[in-house]
Amino acid sequence: MFTEFGKFLRKARIDRGLLLKDMAEGLGVSSAYLSAVETGKKSVSDELTRKVASYLGIHEDSAEFMEIEDAAQISRGQIALEVRDLSQKHQETALAFARQFGEMKSTELDKLLALLQKPKK
Repeated sequence: MFTEFGKFLRKARIDRGLLLKDMAEGLGVSSAYLSAVETGKKSVSDELTRKVASYLGIHEDSAEFMEIEDAAQISRGQIALEVRDLSQKHQETALAFARQFGEMKSTELDKLLALLQKPKK
């Protein structure tokens, strides 16, 4: 079964006409390792995420890079937030959200998602 990152990786390879062994060689990893990452048998590291983006010519400030990072975090089963340089209010909000996230109802999540996806003015 493919992970989210595995699906992204496989699609990117196929779209570019690359074989697994060719991409693995370009990334400096074994074909077996890359296959295991695609299928979720091995966890995807931040380093591999950056290597894949670089290999595919995806810039770190692009929407496609965010897509790769999101897929990697979902595949790992964890989503990390860097809060070190953010305000106390940001940190408190992130902690409160993390504590309550698993208990939130679908309707609450829909409202929150709509708020967060609303274009900034």
